[in-house]
Amino acid sequence: MERSAKAEDNIGLVYHIAQKFPNMDFDEAISAGSLGLVKAANTFDESKGFKFATYAARCIYNEILMELRRNRKQPQCFSLTQESENGEFDITEVFESLAHHDHYRFEDYEERRDLRDAVARLGERDRQIIEMRYYQEKTQTEIAAAIGVSQSYICRLERRILKQLRRELHETSQH
Repeated sequence: MERSAKAEDNIGLVYHIAQKFPNMDFDEAISAGSLGLVKAANTFDESKGFKFATYAARCIYNEILMELRRNRKQPQCFSLTQESENGEFDITEVFESLAHHDHYRFEDYEERRDLRDAVARLGERDRQIIEMRYYQEKTQTEIAAAIGVSQSYICRLERRILKQLRRELHETSQH
């Protein structure tokens, strides 16, 4: 059976699986699920002994789940180059988004400078990731494509880098 015919014959599977995600916008779930169905049609290997619908269901489910995670985890991006009314860089919101659960408040210039210095001390690749993510406001997927790695790897790297920045800033504030 032709790939597009397999996808067309199984579109109902997308709707069925999308209904299992009540906390997600249904249209977004359908869109992500359809992408999963197309991927399934393009990668299905009959020689593995599985039915196409079984394989497609897993691909659809995974694609919807990835979209749901992207929507949940995608923090609001702030620009580190955004200037405040007094002409200084306002990176308070940026660091709060970086810190996630930590409750740092950058109320003076020294604290904001500490953040810029900590970012400057990162290794070249780590700094590039932070700059692309927070200065250029690129998504993890865009960064992954630019660097040539997977989005999930960028996610892990970003989490490690942010943890490193939080730790370094915490140590700096203790001195």
